[in-house]
Amino acid sequence: MKTVGGRWFPALAVLVSAMVLGGPLATEARAQYPNKAITLIVPYPAGGVTDLAARALADSLSKHLPQPVVVLNRPGAGATIGGGVVASSAPDGYTLGFFPLAAAIPEVFRFRYTAPYKTTDLKPIAAVAATAMSFAVKAESPLRSMKDVVELARKNNGLVIGTPGPQTLPSMLMVKISKKEGVKLEDVAFGGDAKTLPALLGGHVQVGAIDYSALRSSVEAGKLRVLAVCTENRVDFLPNVPTVLELGYPLPYVSALGVFGPKALPADLVKKLQDLVAKITKEPEFIGKMKKLTIQTAFKDSATYQAAVLRDRDNLETFFRERGMYK
Repeated sequence: MKTVGGRWFPALAVLVSAMVLGGPLATEARAQYPNKAITLIVPYPAGGVTDLAARALADSLSKHLPQPVVVLNRPGAGATIGGGVVASSAPDGYTLGFFPLAAAIPEVFRFRYTAPYKTTDLKPIAAVAATAMSFAVKAESPLRSMKDVVELARKNNGLVIGTPGPQTLPSMLMVKISKKEGVKLEDVAFGGDAKTLPALLGGHVQVGAIDYSALRSSVEAGKLRVLAVCTENRVDFLPNVPTVLELGYPLPYVSALGVFGPKALPADLVKKLQDLVAKITKEPEFIGKMKKLTIQTAFKDSATYQAAVLRDRDNLETFFRERGMYK
């Protein structure tokens, strides 16, 4: 321990540490990155779509790096426990997150919970994939399009649609469709795909909003039809199904999955990770894994992804404020 005149000066220690961390030694250490395992935080329990996609990405990253990428599940508090772990981690690239939008913009959901971090405490590195929330009907239904759904709601003075619940992507879209078309679309909140799917198959609702990963087997078996997908672009596994955007209904946000780090992550590490993710999302093996999960690869670089996250944050702020969710 160094002293000056027999006394220890904390300020001197801080100065020396800053010189080491921000100087040539830090640059050299980053050039050798990674020299130990990288932890990829998933803010949900193991076994879900986000977790499975993260594990596919971690496996591919590990094949391109000299050290493994290990997935760690930190669920709870609306995905903000895992988000907080990444936001508060050292900006050295060894703790990263694989997050949906909810974990990236926690302050937007302040009417539900208080998070220990905010959007600007995270650094978007790269978007990897997009899920495909879908509006679906039974195969024998006379409803052939979202236009038919709107017209049925107009004719019957309202229509209920099975959804995961209020403030979810399909629920928000229904609000926008209702406002634009002058009809009444209402949620039947089932709390998740596992409950919405049997309700739709059983005829308890005429239309259900369910992620395609949960619908796929029923669609392939000829039991259900998809009318529209809630995505930016058409998905590879449903090339003939229009997006809601094509039909004139703007998305309140994009349901994307991507890699994040703490806000102070150095630009050279961001670029290294971004470029590696870009390479992986073009590899047939990774694309095949995503297709098995019924997830569309959808790469965005750091700058583009950050702009998208901020856009979606602002859109949701406006949506929730107009709905009176903030006091």
